[in-house]
Amino acid sequence: MLALLVQLKLKNNLIKLFFFLWNLGYTYDSGVDKMKCPKCGKPINQKANKSFYCLYCGYMENGNTITKTKKNISASDLEIYLGDRFDKVYRNENMFTIFLLGPFYFCFNRLLFLGVFCAIINVLFYYFCITTFTFSPFKLLLLFIVVRIFYMTCANMIYMKVYSKKIEKIKLKNPDNYLEILRDSNGKTTSFGMLMLGFLIFVAIVLLCFYMYVYLLKK
Repeated sequence: MLALLVQLKLKNNLIKLFFFLWNLGYTYDSGVDKMKCPKCGKPINQKANKSFYCLYCGYMENGNTITKTKKNISASDLEIYLGDRFDKVYRNENMFTIFLLGPFYFCFNRLLFLGVFCAIINVLFYYFCITTFTFSPFKLLLLFIVVRIFYMTCANMIYMKVYSKKIEKIKLKNPDNYLEILRDSNGKTTSFGMLMLGFLIFVAIVLLCFYMYVYLLKK
């Protein structure tokens, strides 16, 4: 089994090396120079002695920006909206952040009510498991890790689905300039302030429920 895993890993690395050399050779032969867009920082392919534009934000060599009528189909609306974060979210490369934040990952991504709702569901799920089954500290820790793995697996899929719906609403409300709105949102899809606000709302709800529970017990 170990030998098979090593072979698969080696094969994967060889494939990556092949494509790297292929792209390097293509870049050299075609006279294409790699550079970064001065507006959004994404890589741009610039052919010798010809104008270029950014596939992500629409920035052109002359300083103008491509409008919706010249939108490149290679860059999806979600990719434009998320900007540099798109690759990490799409490829699920931010799993450590998701593991640390759990349901508050949604709050961090400006989905405040979804994050608070998932946090409350978390507490109810833990309460149900603890009161229904016998849980040792080790089993409780294991349950916490399982829940976090669930978020690491599904959080970005839910996140992209919600934002895709949000983009559709933006397109319906602003059919003429929705691309400009998406580009302006580039780099503004996360918020530490929203993360803290979501956590405070969650704590306030938990304390309120605890107070009501104690009050009802006294009666």
